[in-house]
Amino acid sequence: MPSRTGRCPRWCARNHAADTSGAAFYHASESLSVTVSRPGDPELPDLLDVQAAQYLPDDPADPAWPPAIEIAVHAAGRYRLIGLTPSQARELARALTRTADLLTALAHGTGEERDQAAPARSAG
Repeated sequence: MPSRTGRCPRWCARNHAADTSGAAFYHASESLSVTVSRPGDPELPDLLDVQAAQYLPDDPADPAWPPAIEIAVHAAGRYRLIGLTPSQARELARALTRTADLLTALAHGTGEERDQAAPARSAG
């Protein structure tokens, strides 16, 4: 089935012609995945999937929602979606990079990066 808008953004990787449930209701890019091991449970890793997505309205006359960056956090057989604007995704990327650089700098004296997950802490 075709996309309801009749056209896909250049980044859309979905095969709308293969949709059998009617017109496409969203566009999605290819997913990029990162496997994250939990401390104490390397047998059941968590997974982070990142993709661009744009959901289409129920009424074709309404405008499409703005595209967003989606992070699907897969853990313990369930998943949770986090939606970010491009600006928020860049801010998160900067925060992750700064934090990784901090750990690399701290480990610099030992000659190795700490590449093992630290135990999760709650913010509360």
